[in-house]
Amino acid sequence: MYVRILKVANNMKHYYTTILLSFALLCMPVLCGCKEQQVEKSSFGQVDVFSDGDVLVDDVNGESEPETEISEEQLLTSDRPIKTSSKLDVDSLPAEVTKMIGLCDAINMSCVELQSAYNSSDTDFVWHCVHMYVANCRDEEMGFIKVGDCYEADPKIVNAVIYAMFGKLGSIPKVSGSAFDNLGGDTHVKISNGLKYQFSIGDRGMSIPQVRNATEYSDGSLEMEVALVNSETEEETVSFIYTMRANTRDTTTGALFAYEITGARPADRATSDKIEGMPFLVPVMQVYGYDAYDMDDPKHAQVEEVLYYGSFKEHVPGVDEINARISHEILEYANAPVDESSWHEVCSYPLTTDQYVQVAITFATYPQDTAGPDIRCYNYDKKKTRAMDINDALELIESSEEALMSRIGQLAGGGSSADIKGFIVRRDGSVDFFCMIRDEGTEKKLAAYNSGADELRVISDGEDVLPEDETDDMKPELTHGRKD
Repeated sequence: MYVRILKVANNMKHYYTTILLSFALLCMPVLCGCKEQQVEKSSFGQVDVFSDGDVLVDDVNGESEPETEISEEQLLTSDRPIKTSSKLDVDSLPAEVTKMIGLCDAINMSCVELQSAYNSSDTDFVWHCVHMYVANCRDEEMGFIKVGDCYEADPKIVNAVIYAMFGKLGSIPKVSGSAFDNLGGDTHVKISNGLKYQFSIGDRGMSIPQVRNATEYSDGSLEMEVALVNSETEEETVSFIYTMRANTRDTTTGALFAYEITGARPADRATSDKIEGMPFLVPVMQVYGYDAYDMDDPKHAQVEEVLYYGSFKEHVPGVDEINARISHEILEYANAPVDESSWHEVCSYPLTTDQYVQVAITFATYPQDTAGPDIRCYNYDKKKTRAMDINDALELIESSEEALMSRIGQLAGGGSSADIKGFIVRRDGSVDFFCMIRDEGTEKKLAAYNSGADELRVISDGEDVLPEDETDDMKPELTHGRKD
């Protein structure tokens, strides 16, 4: 597998694989009736509107200046060039445009694999992108030949690929072997005795490219949004908008590529957050007994759902510590052996909002745990870029632990005691405090107190850990053992 989407804590060596436009006719500038359209801005850069007739004003470097307010009269009388756009049909792209999709796809995969943004100045990133392209290219015109466990490529072709991927490069960078050593010590990119490049063969997993938008401009440039998605579920891993210009190095009709990529930026908030290192939840274990055992086998009821916090950057404050907790408290539990008549039930309930990335995980071994499951919660504050604890939750509800425990005790009934096991900040801003309640007879039950409703619900009596319509839609789907 090529694509690693998760690096966990430093003291663990768990790497998980997944999964994870010929330029037609130039649009003639239309001066009559044109209106400047302000291009939307976001914290992660310019967001294009991808609609016909957008007007951008170029500076001397060819970069758009969306922040400059220019009146319609100024546009019509200015000597500065006006650029108009025309949206392309992504289901029927020109051949020359279609050929660029493979390049964008390879860059997408490399961004995920290396947990990096598009970077033409990083030699390792450049060669990784080329490797991804060659290894996944099915265009016979490129002339890549399978030789043993490698694809062999002519240097002239490789150079054309590099310049098409990284149009602003001044020269071809040298191959850096250190970035391509795998665990066995073999290199993924090398030069053969015949002075040809050789790229190792691999499996990209369950990912495919998906073109979502394409816009050509009257100056010959192009923008295309290409996402990397799961081939079965179409769940997005990342999505980038690629900026391209006409090939400046080979202007002949025989050029391998009509365009060269000059930049890439996140197409949506989710991709932006990932590139900026914002943690996100990914499944690292999903085991369901109904997939492997007969109905009459006790292990038919087995459920093991474990999520980790992923990040496109290493050492994000708090993430290593959270993953270490999950590994010790949940993963080790799920991996612990049980006898033939017993089974695990480990269920994850992720809840991601604009501010928080959270997951509540219940766990039990049946039939031994007659009182029901225990629970652990893992919480990350994206705005404060740190893990959360009980004090953060108490601050949100403007209460103390003593006052909270007193109220839970009142709702649970006289003589009951409670231990706080964790919390989840709900989408409405209220907080669910999960607690283990013990009555006078020492019987224990898992319950949740909601600060907004001021109510206690007993999960051990069949109440939801979290409402299903509030939890994240993950792919593969988290079923908690329910096939329906």
